[in-house]
Order: sequence, then structure tokens, then C-alpha cells
Amino acid sequence: MYPVSDTFLQALRQSHTVVSKVDAYLAGTPIAQDIKITDGAVTIAGGTGVRRTLNLTIADRDLWSTLDVIGVEMQVSRGIRYPSGDVELAPLGVFSLDAQSIDVGPSGAIQVSSAPDRWARVQRAQFEQPTAAIASNQIRVEIGRLVTGAVSGVTVTTTATSTATAGPLIWDQDRAAAASDLATSIGAEVFFDVNGNPVIANAPLLGQTPVWTVDASMSGVLISGERLRDRSRTYNVVVAYPSSVTGSAPYAPVVVADTDPTSRTYVNGPFGRVPYRYTSPAMTSSPQATAAATALLNRLKAVNAQLNVEAV
Repeated sequence: MYPVSDTFLQALRQSHTVVSKVDAYLAGTPIAQDIKITDGAVTIAGGTGVRRTLNLTIADRDLWSTLDVIGVEMQVSRGIRYPSGDVELAPLGVFSLDAQSIDVGPSGAIQVSSAPDRWARVQRAQFEQPTAAIASNQIRVEIGRLVTGAVSGVTVTTTATSTATAGPLIWDQDRAAAASDLATSIGAEVFFDVNGNPVIANAPLLGQTPVWTVDASMSGVLISGERLRDRSRTYNVVVAYPSSVTGSAPYAPVVVADTDPTSRTYVNGPFGRVPYRYTSPAMTSSPQATAAATALLNRLKAVNAQLNVEAV
């Protein structure tokens, strides 16, 4: 969670004045600040890849030419203006300005559509020729090297705990897929945070201690919620097996299953056994395969039960 003051958290529970701030940068240099907007939203998803997407309506038509430069990024923040006049902001992300439109008539605003976070730059920076991993490097180090090879000048935060090494890997084209596969192979996720810096972290597990609570009391911040169930893409067994580049299997296939008798997807219950097979040349040991399969199982069995939440 992004750290904010206790005053901020208390103000959310009451009537308050919302403040939004949008700045445009080119190669780290501001080219437009405090851009006037009339509407906007940041959509956030979990997992590896593009986590944040920006849609924005910019009131100032004169910025059309200013923003029409390849490489422009938008930095967006949202917060509260207190009765004292002080403003506290929380960043929402750094976005690549890839698509925008404007009405050709004398009126009408600039529309920014589905601007992705910096992971889109990793997706675009494909390898121009086969590229080898540094075999002695830890996988988490290789992930950082792949990401910063596409987005320079950023600070990588690594909290992933795996110490597995990369081994003799060679990637053909897709840099983003290579980084994503490496992360999955060690039970981790890689993404860009709200400040535009890459993060390599262990994938969340359902048995962990909660780190975020939505207060649904009369003085809370919950607006609405909806529970969904859909088992069409749900699995309760993950089989992680080796994909050796040398022709020999370094370990036997690892099977991780939902063995919780209270779970709706319990393997010995009415749901039955529904396996998902996963392999990666980056997995070189049984413990590494177990960690990857465990993280995958938590994600795949969770599809059975979903929650949509709207909160302040």
C-alpha cells in the first residue's frame, strides 16, 4: 500500500475535496504541468505485465502539438485538499502516451485512450537477435536486467526470495514474455509501481496474512461489492515439469494440488481433479518447480470465486 497520513485516511470517510494532478514528461523533463482535465480513470489489474491503464480527457486543446511527441509519458496523482488549503497526493502511475484523439472542430477535448504503464515499453523492446541469459545470475537479477534493458533510469525493487539461477537460456524475440516466464518459474511477479519503477516480488498466496482491509461499516469506505463464481477456467492441480535444454530431465514432475477439505475446489470433492500443466526451461530444480506451481495454483483456483469492490 502507498503510505499516506492518518489525516488522509480519516478524510476519506467524510465529505472531502478531491484533487487530481497530471504532468507530462519527455525523457524525464517536464513539458506540461498541472494539465487541466475534465475526466479520467486509472484501471489497475494484478499479476505480471501492464498493471495500470489510463484514460483521460484533457481540456486544453493547445496541448495537442505539445503531446504529439514520441516518448511522452504522463504522471498522474490523486488526493485530497484539506480545509487548511494543504494538498496530499498519492501517485497513480506513469503512463506511455500512445494514443490520443481530438475533435477537428473548434471545440472538444483531447482524449487519451488506454495509455499503458511502462511495461508496454518492455513489450515493444523485442530482441533483434537471439539473446542468452547470464547463466550464473540469479533469475531475479536476470528479470531486472531484461526490464532495465528496455526502460533505463529506473530503480528495481526486488523482494522475491528465490535464489535460483538462470542457467543456459536463450531468448529469440519476446523480451516481455521472457521476463514473465522467468518470474513465473520462481513463483514471482514483475510489474511497474505507481512511481514507474519495476518491482520483482513473490506472487501472493491465499494463506498469507491480509495486507489490505476494506472497511464496510457505516463510517467505512466500501461503496458496493459483488461476488462472482465461474469455474470454467478453474484448476485445482498444477503439474510443473522440466523443459530441459540439454536433453535430460533434471527433476521429476512436481504436482501441487488443492488438498484443503473446506475448499470448493478440493481435489477429492465434487469438483474432481482438473490439472493445469506448466513448464519452463528456467525451472531447474524440484524446489523451484514447487514454488512456481504453488503460486500458479493460488491464482488458478481463485478464478472460481471473484469479488468486485468499489471503495473510496
